[in-house]
Amino acid sequence: MTTIHSQQIWINQQDLADTKVVERELSTSDLQPDEVLLETDSFGFSANNITYAALGFKMGFWGFFPATDSHDSSDTGFGIVPVWGFATVKASRHSGIKEGEKVFGYLPMASHWVIKAGKVAPHGFSDIHEKRKSISPVYDQYLRCFADPGYDASREAWQLNFRPLYMTSFVLDDFVAEKARDETLLLSSASSKTALGTAQLLKDKKAPRKASYRVVGLTSKANVDKVKASECYDAVYSYDDLSELGHDSRYWLLDFAANGTLINNLAKQLGDNLSAVTLIGATDWKAQEKPNPKLLDAEIFFAPARVKLRQSEWGHDEFLTKYANAWQRFASKVSDQFFEQSHCGTEAITQLYLDTLNGSGQARALNVASFD
Repeated sequence: MTTIHSQQIWINQQDLADTKVVERELSTSDLQPDEVLLETDSFGFSANNITYAALGFKMGFWGFFPATDSHDSSDTGFGIVPVWGFATVKASRHSGIKEGEKVFGYLPMASHWVIKAGKVAPHGFSDIHEKRKSISPVYDQYLRCFADPGYDASREAWQLNFRPLYMTSFVLDDFVAEKARDETLLLSSASSKTALGTAQLLKDKKAPRKASYRVVGLTSKANVDKVKASECYDAVYSYDDLSELGHDSRYWLLDFAANGTLINNLAKQLGDNLSAVTLIGATDWKAQEKPNPKLLDAEIFFAPARVKLRQSEWGHDEFLTKYANAWQRFASKVSDQFFEQSHCGTEAITQLYLDTLNGSGQARALNVASFD
């Protein structure tokens, strides 16, 4: 029997700035059949994780890793923010999963977590624990690093911070390519990692697709030069210069910000030339006015559904290979735009969370968090 000292960071679901560190003692002898104890090695953290918290109830993100009292399962009013990270199998009661294996997947902001392994395959396995209230099987998968074509030990910081976001970019590009004709594609929050990845794919694949669309980024005035330097867009405008958008084109807004005021301003500026709106993310989660999909006749893009579709059509291994090739090209293209930053221990992780929540974090940082 081994006793594990576990640390979890809990967030008040009604006041996201209210945090606390909760400690637990876990015993490997308590593991039930097919259960696996994962020890978090490291995880990435960005505005995307704040979106998980901000949309925790609306989209169901609080359900993945319930923050429950050690003596009962009653609602505490707190939740654990999901993160993407690497973990090592500390103990296993599943015959197909061995101690010491390294995996990548959706983890809680915690040093250890018990999952129930199912759908075990050479490339990975899923958490099928009844306590895990999942919104898509995509979030339940853990990839075995030794079998993952996208894993590169020398670029773990990139995988932690970009790979989950680039998955959305990858399938969003695939979605847009099916429908786009000669529109000007407007990407709000153009400096965000998901928007950058989407723009890079759309722009780089334009010639092979023999497409005539344009890829245009919208961002704050302070970020215009940085976004231009990425070379992921055909053109970049600040939110203050929307009047420079002409009326000689049809526009399709790919919205990553969820700022209703911005979308309304675009609608007024472009009129009937704004032919489509697709809502993807919520980087501006503090925006006082949120977009109304019904009033905008907007489509909501849910990346896991597109991932599931393509995995079923292409096969899991082929999907991973195509994705890995695409994301490695992207990482190479923008490698000089970002730097690695480490955050070790619960105090540093909590501060990273609060800085990101308040918008004072380093936008160009590849944050790598660990509990020790």
